[in-house]
Formats: sequence, structure tokens, C-alpha cells
Amino acid sequence: MGIQKKASTTLVALAAVAGLLTGCASTAPVTETPPRAAGATSAAPASDGAEKWPTGADGDTPSCRDASSAVLTTVNESILDTASANGTVVSALPWLSAHPDPDLGKWTLTGLVETAQGTEGGYFVVFATADDPTSPAFDGAVFALGAATEVTNLPPLEPAYVGPTDMDDVPPAALSCGTQRAQNP
Repeated sequence: MGIQKKASTTLVALAAVAGLLTGCASTAPVTETPPRAAGATSAAPASDGAEKWPTGADGDTPSCRDASSAVLTTVNESILDTASANGTVVSALPWLSAHPDPDLGKWTLTGLVETAQGTEGGYFVVFATADDPTSPAFDGAVFALGAATEVTNLPPLEPAYVGPTDMDDVPPAALSCGTQRAQNP
């Protein structure tokens, strides 16, 4: 009987503590999340299931297409201006692969940068635009993502894309399209 009484007393005490904690939590003032430091990236909005296709795309649009020469010219001028200003040797992109990304609500543009500074085979750079980059009359804004912010003077995409890990600074589908395109020069 002593053990049952002790167990009952313990359960009553635990229930009382839980009640107090619940009461405190409901009456505690709500505090705001501190603002992020300048330069901190924010996560791209999570997909809520609603597709936000960028201009010129819908569910029937092929996932990987070539961007127009107008987009390629815009990006290459930015890359070459930046390379000239900081003394690096970077080649112009021979192509950009365009991918409509309904989660991002933008088109991603992936190209392969080759450098004369020991990067064998080059590396992918990714850009984004809300306008249709496959249009020959393209005159929209282009933004840099990830490593592209270091080789161009194009503004970074805001809010920045943030993937599942800190290393994911560009959407995987953009890299996939770039890889496919690199195999078919």
C-alpha cells in the first residue's frame, strides 16, 4: 500500500508541475525572433503545394531548355566586366541551360565557367530570372545565386535560395540541367 500511495503522490505532483508549466507558457509574453544579421541569407519560401510558375512556363514546359542569346549576352557581359575589374581570367559562357522552377517561382540559368587558374573542367554558376529567358527579346532582370555572386556584378537573388544544408546554395534541378547540357555541347 505504501508503494501505491507513493506512486499516486508522484503522479499528482507531476500533473501539478505540468499544469504550472502550461499555465506559464500561455501567460508568458510573446517574444519576437531577433533580426538576422546583415548579409545573412533567408530561406526561400517553402513550397506550399501551390505551383508558382515563372513567366513563359507551366506544367508542360520542358525542364531544361537553352536560354536565348539575349540572356547569354547579359550574363557574359557581367562576367567579363567583373573578371576585368578584379584581374581574374574567366571565359565567357558558351551556353546557359534554362529551367523553370515552380518552387522558386523563377527560371534558373546554369552555365559552365572555365578559368585559367587551375579549375579543371570549370564549375557551374547559376543565375535566376522571373522573365522568360528562352525569349529572343529577353530584357528582364537577371540575378546571381551561390558562386555566381563571386564572378559577376549581377545582384544576388533576394531572398536567397537556401537548400536543406548550408552547402546547397543553388537548386539541385539547376545543376542537373547544367550537367545535362554540358554533356551535349
